[in-house]
Amino acid sequence: MNIDQGSLLLQNAIKGFHGRFKKMYGQISLRLNDKSYITTGGNKLLCELTDDSFFVCDINTGDLGEIFRRCPGINAFIFGCTPDMVKVSGRNSDIPVALEDLAMLTGPSLRIIPDVLPSTVVSLLRNTSVALVKNSGAIACGSNLKKAVAGIQIVEKACEAETHGEMLGGTVPIPAELAAIYKKRFKDVYVNRNEEAQAGFTVSFENEFDLRNQLIEYGEELVNRDLSYGSWGNLSVRLNKDEMLITPTSMDYFEIKIEDLVKVNIHTLEYEKNQRQPSSETRMHAHVYRSFPECNAIIHTHSNGMSVFAACEAGFAIGDPVLHELIGDVLVTRAEEAESQALAEAVAETFTRTHAAVIPHHGAVFCGPSLDVVFAIAEAVEQKARNLLNF
Repeated sequence: MNIDQGSLLLQNAIKGFHGRFKKMYGQISLRLNDKSYITTGGNKLLCELTDDSFFVCDINTGDLGEIFRRCPGINAFIFGCTPDMVKVSGRNSDIPVALEDLAMLTGPSLRIIPDVLPSTVVSLLRNTSVALVKNSGAIACGSNLKKAVAGIQIVEKACEAETHGEMLGGTVPIPAELAAIYKKRFKDVYVNRNEEAQAGFTVSFENEFDLRNQLIEYGEELVNRDLSYGSWGNLSVRLNKDEMLITPTSMDYFEIKIEDLVKVNIHTLEYEKNQRQPSSETRMHAHVYRSFPECNAIIHTHSNGMSVFAACEAGFAIGDPVLHELIGDVLVTRAEEAESQALAEAVAETFTRTHAAVIPHHGAVFCGPSLDVVFAIAEAVEQKARNLLNF
């Protein structure tokens, strides 16, 4: 990779730091090759960095150079700092994990390391790609920038849950055994899904191209509107009484093409084998469509505000009469293991009383008559959550 290519990747990565609600300061770095890396240096506002902020360093110099040299599988490094990160990193022990997406990266607890010296970071990376730094902020590493950006944002979200969750009585940790299962499943299965270069599909219905394009558009908007990060979350639409289209698992929303969207039978969960692997929550989507013939779209988010409520196993009332008529109150499902039939049934049961549900430790899920309506519900509920939590 040359300097221009690295600079372009950094510019694209920085677009993920919107700074709309809380601003993150820090440093972002990328290995160019075995001789050099490009970095922003210092402690700067990430959402306002420009290509003038980047400079190239010899990989044989500096602590970052040593980390890159000693960890050949690590190509991106981010240090991030927000008030919530600093507050949580000041605690005297590691943080029990209350959100599943963080558990996938860390297991039962989020480490607090004393410093970012190469020896400390290299030791950390044997077990996890993210950590808090004592009284300072957090780090995230990855084989590419997208993974590192998603990692630092997930840590940021977890720290917000810890601080703002105090208003709701505090977060509820995921049982350690279950958190360990999530981490192993993520490492062994999830990250290796959909690595094939191409996928195939056939069009059976006149409006299918339009629906595929809508799914792509709203998937990108999930990230643009801070309703999800990386490849987390999922969307689907009903095609007919027997089939749905759903986003593929483990794929960045900005890389998904129309052929990557998966056509799944909602009764059998079967799909053609030349397609991508569908979302890990396909079972939940299919069960909701079977249970509610009037439901034509489902969106599952991992947004910051709603994740606080998920970490605390809490919902909230919708006071606005017009919005309440459309949505109902935001209710909490039973706590069930991710991807399970039990979770699918718990979500469907909750949707008998609302169109907006909190899945404990997981995120939020919304259903309705069309993608545009469901997306509007998801955005309105997230805004309400952030207002209630004084973001």
